[in-house]
Amino acid sequence: MRLAGKVAVVTGAAGAIGSAIVRRFVREGAFVALLDNTRQGLAHVVDALSNRSQVDDRMLPLYCNVENPVEVDAAFSAIDDRWNQVDIAVANAGIAVSRPFLDMDLELWDRILAINLTGVMLVCQRAAQRMVPRGSGVLITMSSTNGMVAERDLAAYNASKAGVLLLTKTMAIELAPFGIRANSLNPGMIDTGLAQRSGMDPSTLRDYKNKIPMQRFGSPDEVAAVTAFLASDDAAFVTGTGIVIDGGQLAEE
Repeated sequence: MRLAGKVAVVTGAAGAIGSAIVRRFVREGAFVALLDNTRQGLAHVVDALSNRSQVDDRMLPLYCNVENPVEVDAAFSAIDDRWNQVDIAVANAGIAVSRPFLDMDLELWDRILAINLTGVMLVCQRAAQRMVPRGSGVLITMSSTNGMVAERDLAAYNASKAGVLLLTKTMAIELAPFGIRANSLNPGMIDTGLAQRSGMDPSTLRDYKNKIPMQRFGSPDEVAAVTAFLASDDAAFVTGTGIVIDGGQLAEE
Protein backbone atom coordinates (compact mmCIF):
# COMPACT_ATOMS: atom_id res chain seq x y z
CA MET A 1 0.00 0.00 0.00
CA ARG A 2 1.83 3.05 -1.32
CA LEU A 3 -0.13 5.66 0.66
CA ALA A 4 -0.28 3.93 4.04
CA GLY A 5 -0.66 6.46 6.85
CA LYS A 6 -1.00 9.44 4.50
CA VAL A 7 -3.85 11.94 4.85
CA ALA A 8 -5.37 12.96 1.52
CA VAL A 9 -7.93 15.61 0.60
CA VAL A 10 -10.01 14.98 -2.53
CA THR A 11 -12.43 17.60 -3.87
CA GLY A 12 -15.31 16.70 -6.13
CA ALA A 13 -15.20 13.43 -4.24
CA ALA A 14 -18.75 12.38 -5.10
CA GLY A 15 -18.23 12.60 -8.85
CA ALA A 16 -17.14 9.79 -11.14
CA ILE A 17 -13.43 10.61 -11.15
CA GLY A 18 -13.36 11.91 -7.57
CA SER A 19 -14.99 8.79 -6.13
CA ALA A 20 -12.63 6.58 -8.16
CA ILE A 21 -9.68 8.48 -6.67
CA VAL A 22 -11.12 8.05 -3.17
CA ARG A 23 -11.54 4.31 -3.71
CA ARG A 24 -7.98 3.98 -5.01
CA PHE A 25 -6.49 6.04 -2.18
CA VAL A 26 -8.34 4.02 0.47
CA ARG A 27 -7.10 0.83 -1.18
CA GLU A 28 -3.57 2.25 -1.06
CA GLY A 29 -3.90 2.79 2.70
CA ALA A 30 -4.64 6.52 2.92
CA PHE A 31 -6.95 8.40 5.25
CA VAL A 32 -9.19 10.50 3.01
CA ALA A 33 -11.18 13.69 3.51
CA LEU A 34 -13.93 13.77 0.89
CA LEU A 35 -15.02 17.29 -0.10
CA ASP A 36 -18.08 17.83 -2.28
CA ASN A 37 -21.11 20.11 -2.54
CA THR A 38 -23.60 17.24 -2.65
CA ARG A 39 -24.27 15.63 0.71
CA GLN A 40 -26.21 12.75 -0.83
CA GLY A 41 -23.33 11.97 -3.17
CA LEU A 42 -20.85 12.00 -0.31
CA ALA A 43 -23.01 9.63 1.71
CA HIS A 44 -23.27 7.26 -1.25
CA VAL A 45 -19.48 7.10 -1.73
CA VAL A 46 -18.79 6.57 1.96
CA ASP A 47 -21.52 3.94 2.32
CA ALA A 48 -20.30 2.00 -0.70
CA LEU A 49 -16.74 1.88 0.59
CA SER A 50 -17.69 1.18 4.19
CA ASN A 51 -19.94 -1.72 3.26
CA ARG A 52 -17.25 -3.20 1.07
CA SER A 53 -14.09 -2.59 3.06
CA GLN A 54 -14.98 -1.61 6.61
CA VAL A 55 -12.87 1.53 6.24
CA ASP A 56 -15.34 4.17 7.46
CA ASP A 57 -12.90 5.26 10.19
CA ARG A 58 -10.46 6.29 7.45
CA MET A 59 -12.88 8.62 5.66
CA LEU A 60 -14.15 12.09 6.55
CA PRO A 61 -16.99 13.40 4.33
CA LEU A 62 -17.22 17.20 4.31
CA TYR A 63 -19.74 19.41 2.54
CA CYS A 64 -17.82 22.17 0.75
CA ASN A 65 -18.19 24.56 -2.18
CA VAL A 66 -14.56 24.94 -3.22
CA GLU A 67 -15.02 28.46 -4.60
CA ASN A 68 -16.10 29.68 -1.15
CA PRO A 69 -13.07 30.45 1.06
CA VAL A 70 -15.15 30.28 4.24
CA GLU A 71 -16.30 26.75 3.44
CA VAL A 72 -12.80 25.68 2.36
CA ASP A 73 -11.36 26.98 5.63
CA ALA A 74 -14.07 25.17 7.60
CA ALA A 75 -13.29 21.92 5.81
CA PHE A 76 -9.59 22.17 6.52
CA SER A 77 -10.30 23.00 10.16
CA ALA A 78 -12.30 19.78 10.39
CA ILE A 79 -9.39 17.89 8.84
CA ASP A 80 -7.04 19.50 11.39
CA ASP A 81 -9.32 18.37 14.20
CA ARG A 82 -9.50 14.82 12.89
CA TRP A 83 -5.92 14.13 11.74
CA ASN A 84 -3.87 17.33 12.18
CA GLN A 85 -1.99 16.74 8.94
CA VAL A 86 -2.40 16.91 5.17
CA ASP A 87 -0.02 14.94 2.97
CA ILE A 88 -1.87 14.93 -0.35
CA ALA A 89 -4.44 17.25 -1.91
CA VAL A 90 -6.27 16.43 -5.13
CA ALA A 91 -8.12 19.48 -6.48
CA ASN A 92 -10.54 17.62 -8.71
CA ALA A 93 -13.82 19.57 -8.43
CA GLY A 94 -14.95 21.20 -11.65
CA ILE A 95 -17.82 21.90 -14.02
CA ALA A 96 -18.24 22.26 -17.78
CA VAL A 97 -21.00 24.08 -19.64
CA SER A 98 -21.15 24.17 -23.42
CA ARG A 99 -21.92 27.67 -24.71
CA PRO A 100 -20.84 29.49 -27.91
CA PHE A 101 -18.37 32.28 -27.20
CA LEU A 102 -20.67 34.94 -28.64
CA ASP A 103 -23.43 33.85 -26.26
CA MET A 104 -21.24 33.60 -23.16
CA ASP A 105 -22.63 35.70 -20.31
CA LEU A 106 -20.49 37.02 -17.49
CA GLU A 107 -22.38 35.12 -14.80
CA LEU A 108 -21.62 31.75 -16.39
CA TRP A 109 -18.00 32.75 -17.11
CA ASP A 110 -17.46 33.79 -13.47
CA ARG A 111 -19.08 30.61 -12.12
CA ILE A 112 -16.90 28.28 -14.19
CA LEU A 113 -13.71 30.18 -13.36
CA ALA A 114 -14.64 30.33 -9.68
CA ILE A 115 -15.07 26.57 -9.34
CA ASN A 116 -12.47 25.32 -11.82
CA LEU A 117 -9.64 27.76 -11.10
CA THR A 118 -10.22 29.78 -7.94
CA GLY A 119 -11.36 26.64 -6.14
CA VAL A 120 -8.15 24.87 -7.12
CA MET A 121 -6.07 27.77 -5.83
CA LEU A 122 -7.91 27.90 -2.50
CA VAL A 123 -7.70 24.17 -1.82
CA CYS A 124 -4.06 23.89 -2.86
CA GLN A 125 -3.04 26.96 -0.89
CA ARG A 126 -4.71 25.77 2.30
CA ALA A 127 -3.19 22.32 1.87
CA ALA A 128 0.28 23.71 1.15
CA GLN A 129 0.15 25.92 4.23
CA ARG A 130 -0.16 22.73 6.28
CA MET A 131 2.52 20.89 4.29
CA VAL A 132 5.25 23.53 4.58
CA PRO A 133 5.93 22.96 8.32
CA ARG A 134 6.15 19.20 7.68
CA GLY A 135 8.61 19.64 4.82
CA SER A 136 6.73 17.40 2.40
CA GLY A 137 3.49 17.07 0.48
CA VAL A 138 1.85 16.45 -2.86
CA LEU A 139 -0.58 18.69 -4.75
CA ILE A 140 -2.45 17.22 -7.72
CA THR A 141 -4.74 19.38 -9.83
CA MET A 142 -7.30 18.44 -12.46
CA SER A 143 -6.56 20.24 -15.69
CA SER A 144 -7.59 18.73 -19.01
CA THR A 145 -6.50 18.27 -22.58
CA ASN A 146 -8.74 21.35 -22.94
CA GLY A 147 -6.08 23.24 -21.02
CA MET A 148 -3.64 22.47 -23.85
CA VAL A 149 -5.82 22.66 -26.97
CA ALA A 150 -9.21 24.29 -27.43
CA GLU A 151 -12.62 22.88 -28.27
CA ARG A 152 -15.52 24.89 -29.64
CA ASP A 153 -18.24 26.20 -27.32
CA LEU A 154 -16.12 25.69 -24.19
CA ALA A 155 -14.34 29.04 -23.88
CA ALA A 156 -14.70 29.34 -20.10
CA TYR A 157 -13.86 25.70 -19.46
CA ASN A 158 -10.82 25.85 -21.77
CA ALA A 159 -9.58 29.03 -20.12
CA SER A 160 -10.04 27.64 -16.63
CA LYS A 161 -8.16 24.43 -17.39
CA ALA A 162 -5.29 26.31 -19.05
CA GLY A 163 -5.13 28.43 -15.90
CA VAL A 164 -4.98 25.31 -13.74
CA LEU A 165 -2.03 23.99 -15.72
CA LEU A 166 0.03 27.18 -15.30
CA LEU A 167 -1.04 27.60 -11.68
CA THR A 168 0.25 24.08 -11.02
CA LYS A 169 3.61 24.79 -12.65
CA THR A 170 3.92 27.97 -10.56
CA MET A 171 3.11 26.09 -7.36
CA ALA A 172 5.70 23.46 -8.28
CA ILE A 173 8.57 25.92 -8.61
CA GLU A 174 7.61 27.98 -5.55
CA LEU A 175 6.97 25.01 -3.27
CA ALA A 176 9.84 22.73 -4.31
CA PRO A 177 12.15 24.22 -1.64
CA PHE A 178 9.64 23.03 0.98
CA GLY A 179 9.61 19.45 -0.30
CA ILE A 180 6.18 19.83 -1.92
CA ARG A 181 5.49 18.45 -5.38
CA ALA A 182 2.73 19.79 -7.65
CA ASN A 183 1.50 18.15 -10.85
CA SER A 184 -1.63 18.28 -12.98
CA LEU A 185 -3.69 15.58 -14.59
CA ASN A 186 -4.81 16.33 -18.15
CA PRO A 187 -7.52 13.82 -19.06
CA GLY A 188 -9.09 13.68 -22.47
CA MET A 189 -12.55 12.21 -22.89
CA ILE A 190 -13.28 10.17 -19.77
CA ASP A 191 -16.57 8.30 -19.44
CA THR A 192 -18.04 10.33 -16.56
CA GLY A 193 -21.20 11.84 -18.03
CA LEU A 194 -19.76 15.38 -17.72
CA ALA A 195 -19.78 15.94 -21.48
CA GLN A 196 -23.43 14.91 -21.68
CA ARG A 197 -24.35 17.19 -18.79
CA SER A 198 -22.44 20.09 -20.34
CA GLY A 199 -24.87 20.13 -23.25
CA MET A 200 -22.51 18.68 -25.86
CA ASP A 201 -24.40 17.46 -28.92
CA PRO A 202 -25.04 13.66 -28.78
CA SER A 203 -23.83 13.18 -32.36
CA THR A 204 -20.56 14.91 -31.47
CA LEU A 205 -20.09 12.47 -28.62
CA ARG A 206 -20.74 9.50 -30.90
CA ASP A 207 -18.14 10.71 -33.38
CA TYR A 208 -15.60 11.63 -30.72
CA LYS A 209 -14.12 8.14 -30.45
CA ASN A 210 -12.86 8.47 -34.02
CA LYS A 211 -10.51 11.21 -32.77
CA ILE A 212 -8.91 8.85 -30.25
CA PRO A 213 -6.32 6.35 -31.55
CA MET A 214 -7.34 3.82 -28.89
CA GLN A 215 -10.95 4.15 -30.16
CA ARG A 216 -12.53 4.42 -26.73
CA PHE A 217 -13.09 6.80 -23.84
CA GLY A 218 -11.00 6.51 -20.70
CA SER A 219 -12.39 5.31 -17.39
CA PRO A 220 -12.38 7.09 -14.01
CA ASP A 221 -10.37 4.19 -12.58
CA GLU A 222 -7.63 4.81 -15.16
CA VAL A 223 -7.40 8.44 -14.04
CA ALA A 224 -7.35 7.31 -10.41
CA ALA A 225 -4.43 4.98 -11.12
CA VAL A 226 -2.31 7.85 -12.45
CA THR A 227 -3.36 9.99 -9.49
CA ALA A 228 -2.17 7.32 -7.06
CA PHE A 229 1.17 7.19 -8.87
CA LEU A 230 1.66 10.96 -8.60
CA ALA A 231 0.66 10.89 -4.92
CA SER A 232 3.16 8.16 -4.08
CA ASP A 233 6.91 8.10 -3.63
CA ASP A 234 7.13 6.36 -7.00
CA ALA A 235 6.84 9.89 -8.43
CA ALA A 236 9.32 11.44 -5.99
CA PHE A 237 11.18 13.33 -8.75
CA VAL A 238 8.10 14.34 -10.73
CA THR A 239 6.90 17.91 -10.26
CA GLY A 240 5.74 20.82 -12.38
CA THR A 241 4.34 18.73 -15.18
CA GLY A 242 0.98 17.70 -16.62
CA ILE A 243 0.32 14.05 -17.38
CA VAL A 244 -1.96 13.53 -20.38
CA ILE A 245 -4.49 10.69 -20.14
CA ASP A 246 -6.22 10.72 -23.52
CA GLY A 247 -5.70 7.45 -25.40
CA GLY A 248 -3.31 9.19 -27.79
CA GLN A 249 -5.69 11.90 -28.99
CA LEU A 250 -3.28 14.83 -28.74
CA ALA A 251 -0.44 12.80 -30.22
CA GLU A 252 -2.34 12.57 -33.50
CA GLU A 253 -3.88 16.02 -33.53
